[in-house]
Amino acid sequence: MSRRRPVVTIDGPAGAGKSTVSRRIAERLGFTYLDTGALYRTVALAAVEDPEVGIADTDRLGRLARDLDIRFGDGGTRVLLGGRDVTAEIRSPEISQAASKVSAVPAVREGLLDLQRRLGADGGVVVEGRDVGSVVFPDAEVKFYLTADVACRAQRRVDQLRESGVEVDFEATRREIEERDARDAGRAVAPLRRPEGAIEVDSGPLTAEQVIESMVAVVRSREGS
Repeated sequence: MSRRRPVVTIDGPAGAGKSTVSRRIAERLGFTYLDTGALYRTVALAAVEDPEVGIADTDRLGRLARDLDIRFGDGGTRVLLGGRDVTAEIRSPEISQAASKVSAVPAVREGLLDLQRRLGADGGVVVEGRDVGSVVFPDAEVKFYLTADVACRAQRRVDQLRESGVEVDFEATRREIEERDARDAGRAVAPLRRPEGAIEVDSGPLTAEQVIESMVAVVRSREGS
């Protein structure tokens, strides 16, 4: 497929800084930001809120994923479910854990795959997730794998939640991230891994600005090649 502007994928584990980095790279490049993780979080929120579904009901979860009205606003920074802004709700620890379970359901992944591909089909997008470079856009022109050690990622998540007014315990958050890493890497469908051809970036010893600058430079060099 020939695109006028590239698809940029950023994969990596929870807490590596993907959301912050992806949004700011999209802003720098004038691209659209597509947070695929937010799609799974929104399905998880809808399932938790629907007494007829539940996280363990895989058949209904698949139908739910296909039928939900999920949209992005403000350049991809706001998430709307049926017109309702759920941006903050889908970031709670409860929904984070539920989303990890929901994302392992094949019917859910299939239900959301076409939506993700349609949103990024024309290029000029920065796509964030855990399988975007390997499954959703294996033909992406630029792929990154953003990572950091568990302690660093846990502290970032604690800081992020506290800024939102949610008080959480560091050790509990660290355990949740370790559990999520194990689930994401061990699931049978689209396990978390470094996509073929992806550039690995360790965000641990770097500032967000250093990470962003280095990644933007790579995209611009590929655009001009």
